[in-house]
Amino acid sequence: MPQQDIINAIQSLVKEGKSITTATVKARLNGSVDLAALLPLISRYKQSPQSLLTMEPDATATATNNASATERALTERVAELEARVARLERLLTPEAPAQEPRD
Repeated sequence: MPQQDIINAIQSLVKEGKSITTATVKARLNGSVDLAALLPLISRYKQSPQSLLTMEPDATATATNNASATERALTERVAELEARVARLERLLTPEAPAQEPRD
């Protein structure tokens, strides 16, 4: 999980007035959480809250992640549609009639 996602979760919890603990941050993050990345950020926040709260999200990294996710989704959709077209073509293509032997 990217470090920025953890920072964003901490920032959103702070805005809501909730305490910053390992459990609250993990609950805010969907999916698996890398504790090796999570624990130092929580510790850093507790030592110096402003050090994390003033960080701006890296717009370039976010745009790149969004673009690659979109590309994966589109690639999957194209593959799905190609499979459907192939199935439809098989259904619409008449099978060649079996030829009867000639005398």
